[in-house]
Amino acid sequence: MSDADDVAARAQQLFDEGARILEATWDDAVAMCRYPDHDDRHDPRNTLDYADVLLRTGVPANAERAGRAIRAVVAMQERRPQDAHYGNFRWSLEDEVVADLNGVEFILDGLNYLVRAHAAVLPPDLRAEMLDAIALGLDEIDRLDVHPSYTNIALSDICNSVLGGEALGARLTPAGMSGDECVARGARRLYEWFAFSDRSGAPHEYNSTTYLAVDIERIAMLAAHTSDPEIALKARIAEERLWLHLAAHYHPRLAELAGPHSRSYFDGWSGASGYLKLILWKLLGDDTLRRTPPWVMHSREEAQIGVARGMSRCPDYIIELLRERAMPFESRETVDIDRGVDITTFMTEKYALGTASRAYTVGEPPEPWPSFNSVHLYFATSEAPGFGALFARYVIDDRDRDSHVELHDAGTFVAMQHGQRAIVAYGLMQQLRPARSYKLSVRMLGITPATQVLVGEQQVDDGDVVAVGPGDAVVIAGSDVYVGIIPLEPSDMGSDAPIELRRDGHALVLDIYNYQGPPKQFWEHRSQSGPFFAGNVRNAFILEVVERGGYANAEAFRANLEAAVIADNVDAQLEREITYASGGSTLSLRYSLRDMRPIARKVDGVPYASPMVEARSHRDTGNWTITRDAIVDVGQVRVIGGSGAKLLVAPEYGFPTIFSSFDNDPAPVSLLTHGLVFDCDAFGFGRIEYDPLAKRVVVDVAGEIGAIRIAGAFALRLIINGADVTEMMTPAAADGVREFIGIG
Repeated sequence: MSDADDVAARAQQLFDEGARILEATWDDAVAMCRYPDHDDRHDPRNTLDYADVLLRTGVPANAERAGRAIRAVVAMQERRPQDAHYGNFRWSLEDEVVADLNGVEFILDGLNYLVRAHAAVLPPDLRAEMLDAIALGLDEIDRLDVHPSYTNIALSDICNSVLGGEALGARLTPAGMSGDECVARGARRLYEWFAFSDRSGAPHEYNSTTYLAVDIERIAMLAAHTSDPEIALKARIAEERLWLHLAAHYHPRLAELAGPHSRSYFDGWSGASGYLKLILWKLLGDDTLRRTPPWVMHSREEAQIGVARGMSRCPDYIIELLRERAMPFESRETVDIDRGVDITTFMTEKYALGTASRAYTVGEPPEPWPSFNSVHLYFATSEAPGFGALFARYVIDDRDRDSHVELHDAGTFVAMQHGQRAIVAYGLMQQLRPARSYKLSVRMLGITPATQVLVGEQQVDDGDVVAVGPGDAVVIAGSDVYVGIIPLEPSDMGSDAPIELRRDGHALVLDIYNYQGPPKQFWEHRSQSGPFFAGNVRNAFILEVVERGGYANAEAFRANLEAAVIADNVDAQLEREITYASGGSTLSLRYSLRDMRPIARKVDGVPYASPMVEARSHRDTGNWTITRDAIVDVGQVRVIGGSGAKLLVAPEYGFPTIFSSFDNDPAPVSLLTHGLVFDCDAFGFGRIEYDPLAKRVVVDVAGEIGAIRIAGAFALRLIINGADVTEMMTPAAADGVREFIGIG
């Protein structure tokens, strides 16, 4: 059976699973599906998926039920013109008002799909009601006009505007927009999203274990269903870019999306299955992706129907990167150039360590959002479930004592990582109410009875609570890796705030307190400005991880940590500098305690500057970059082009070389690699793929391009926007060069 047949079989399996779940949650009294985990609440998104299941059967009674389901969801739309969110949808049937403004995007996702996929069988009156709801929803989407930094909702906005506008045709929205104007708005917003992302490099809502799935599915749906070829091409190029972003952080052996993560939830980043993993399972067939580790109460698997019918097209070379890659592998990406936010992921066969340079924010002016992983480590174990995870949270009032689930970060941070080492520094977000404790909590999941934990020479056993001093090395010796954590001297906001290490079953917790005592409000942190503010609190740790084969035993690794030289100083300008020298390498981080802004980061004394996007193995293949540089080299490939943002991929042998330009303004471009010299006099937004095995160059471009000249070691076919123009090429002035002119 072919790979395509395997994917189709897994898609059918997901569809059948989803259909059974939805049938079991159907409530005929209200013509809606309940949430699987909430018998007393009804879910409009699942209800629309169930309508799809019913309509596919072709059974008249099922079609009647589907119509009732669709009308029940449409009735949840806010229809009062005076309401601030006129045209939006309640998130659940039981909500009294529109509470989640993203409801309109997720409901229109479903309505836009149904009105297209089942146009032949929907009764005219029901279809008209659906189009009325879409039209009113598009007005609300236009009013909300979310900032492009809100990646998954911005891409949903684009998809719904284009597909909804195409469905409306000549029909006007209540605000007077025509279908064509909605499509034009979606096309404009797609260009704006590219322009915004191109300022930095990576998607702003970076590497989310939840929302990266939404990103891929929405942009793939747009590419598959729009009737506008230029929009479809740009959407496919955006989808490839998102798949590469995923590949930059996916660890094939661990079957996990390595950190750091922006908006993500406990189940997803602690190893349970979920929306994104279902997409990957459908694509790869790795059953590891559907496991549920013992520290998770239940899986977050959802959207089986949507994943089953999804139209995503992951290129073959990225599929191979997701299956296997040369290690060690490192990716570095800028996600917010204005605030100095960049991310790093470093992985070997046994672990994946990732950090972000600064806290995650959305919008303009930026709003802090707490659902992120500033530092995250996945590590392999020989015991079930085969991996563990480390993360950090700033916690107020010891709220983490009862559960790990959805523990949001109450702090803000800066970090610096180089390979296997990282410096992570935390401070408080503004705090208005009294609290009895403030602490940085570094937590590990996946501790087993065989895991050795040391503080100095002291062995830490299950149930122990051990005092740790600033600068003491905590060593965790697992079956496959050694992890070292060194807490630094924290600000003491009370009296002798402790540092404690707690071992409790599968969890290990290092709490570095800034305050522990009676409830107290600290005026100096009410707004972190004003007459009392004198800088943020200090709280930081060093993290180092190595594969177990790097040291003879845990004691040898501990000796290495204890031999490290650490400097930690604050100057009169309230700038803190932390330096960690170990193993012949030096890492330093300088940041402001006034605004938690990174000032300088260095590796071996050399200032660090993050690239837009750079992903590379320690071989000279399987690498890619996004850059504005006019001359770009990746592996054995060189591109000479304009000053706009561009992608260059040099995959493993046997896969094509890829060049994409994200600039609408045409510029000359040359692509040079073994067996090919490709020149184009003017190339704008588009993609060039050179496949030496298939002996062809495929060019997809939006708008006009200039003359093309090709010189190759063998005869090459030239395909432009799906048309084979090889026979139209003519010999050029230079020997061995063929030319194609007059592309319109």
